[in-house]
Amino acid sequence: MTGRKTEDVSETVRADMVYFPVPESSYDTNGYGVSFSDSWMEGRSFGGERHHEGCDIMAAIDKRGHYPIVSISDGYVEKIGWLKLGGYRIGIRSPNGVYFYYAHLNDYAPGIGIGDEIKAGELIGFMGDTGYSETEGTTGYFPVHLHLGIYLNDENGEEHSYNPYPFLKELESNKLKFCFE
Repeated sequence: MTGRKTEDVSETVRADMVYFPVPESSYDTNGYGVSFSDSWMEGRSFGGERHHEGCDIMAAIDKRGHYPIVSISDGYVEKIGWLKLGGYRIGIRSPNGVYFYYAHLNDYAPGIGIGDEIKAGELIGFMGDTGYSETEGTTGYFPVHLHLGIYLNDENGEEHSYNPYPFLKELESNKLKFCFE
């Protein structure tokens, strides 16, 4: 986490974040909510010894595709597709250069591709359990959840991971009302 002062990173991320990535929907009142804890930099072993560069938002209902995922910020789609560790993922670069990484998605919102402009609160996909395999579409190695990562480049262009947990705590009360109609 070298290269930027913590205060500068916090201000940059806060300047772009608008919505919690899992909208408050009519089903949340029926116990279908989500939970999360600070798991940033905890040890992980799949794919080699490494640290968790994100925060997992866990589904109360372990059902692929049940929970919509919206963009935290305005931005554009920088990356989309399959990764061994992240499964189906989408990366959105915000106006101030923050890279919001959404992983383990079940699927994407229709028509989203690299370079597309995204608005805060726009549907980008659905929570899933994809990943932990070279084989695209692999599921079932862990419970349904959203892995959210926050990355920012330093003045030398080197990317660094920052803890999403405090930002998610701030956004928790700002859940977009979201309905499929």
